[in-house]
Amino acid sequence: MAKFSLLITLFAALVTPLILARFKITRVPGAVSEIIMGIIIGKTGFNLVQPDLTLRYLANLGVIMLIFLGGMEINFKLLEPQKNKTKEISPLGIASVSFFSILIMSLILSTVLYATGLFHNFILATILFCTIAMGVLISLLKETGLLDKEYGQTILLTAVLGEFIPLLALTIYSAVKQRNYVSAFGLPVIFLIAIFLLHRFKPVYKFFDQINKSTTQLDIRLAFFLIFALVTFAEQIGAESILGAFLAGAVMKLLQPNEDTQSKLSSMGYGFFIPIFFIVTGVNLNLRTLFSNQQALLLIPIFLIAFIVSKAIVYFVFKPRFGHRLAMAASVLTATTITLVLPILEVGKSLKLISATQAGAITLAAIITCLVCPTLFNKIIDSKKAS
Repeated sequence: MAKFSLLITLFAALVTPLILARFKITRVPGAVSEIIMGIIIGKTGFNLVQPDLTLRYLANLGVIMLIFLGGMEINFKLLEPQKNKTKEISPLGIASVSFFSILIMSLILSTVLYATGLFHNFILATILFCTIAMGVLISLLKETGLLDKEYGQTILLTAVLGEFIPLLALTIYSAVKQRNYVSAFGLPVIFLIAIFLLHRFKPVYKFFDQINKSTTQLDIRLAFFLIFALVTFAEQIGAESILGAFLAGAVMKLLQPNEDTQSKLSSMGYGFFIPIFFIVTGVNLNLRTLFSNQQALLLIPIFLIAFIVSKAIVYFVFKPRFGHRLAMAASVLTATTITLVLPILEVGKSLKLISATQAGAITLAAIITCLVCPTLFNKIIDSKKAS
């Protein structure tokens, strides 16, 4: 049955985009469609898949590849100081103020939930509300042709902060919660290791092009070495593996790989590992149990509203530079969250901070943001172009 579970999962990954193409469904992000497919073939639906050790391992590799590719999407040139003759605030400045505002709103919302007894983990809620689905944002900004413009770059930088800062906070919180204080204080070590690996591999990376062959694929071997090296070091100091994966992606990006290398890594990630992760996430969701639990069911609208309200403040930060419509579009788009929510919930379950039913409710709220927010963003952008 274990082999059939893997086979069914791979078949589901294959047919999902075909179904979307057949029925011309273009507004649903791939991650959401794969989770829905997992729900259909999993515990909620036909119960065709029972994740075994192999499938769980591949799913873990999927989330590591997802975060790694997220780290590779960072445009570090945007982080460099820019000469601004007009003395206008830079994209990095707008993004920083936006994320700080999101953090303040997240703290307020978490306080309300904690005070009313609706959700008892204040810190975990704050981390969840701060997250932004960088992968979904990048694909949408590319589709609309905004990624290379100042507006798109500013949204991207906000998303980078909305992925990296919560990831760092989760790592520290997890270490403290497990009373692994040495790991919390040893967190800078993984950053030093990342810098060391970058320093050591940068001189020899160019040499790879001279000896690289189709049968060796040295660039891909290096990428996976970086991933497993930093993930291993992260786990050894008690940090979260996804932090190591994110730093590995950042190091790989700083090595300035060519487009072919990035394309091959994206193909491996989004073509195999990442769909397995999203489908297995859907498989593990038991909506029957969720819908029979009124207390957990209440979390769906609560977290959905919180995900949206926590990002509404972005409107006021973007408006002075980009105007009413683009500011509204930015606040709607940044409310999209899914990619980091899933690993955060996995950590929460492993630490027994939340139940599987609560995690399912929060996942559904995140899925709804991915269905609603990109659609609203496209409508606002289209109306902007039409005017």
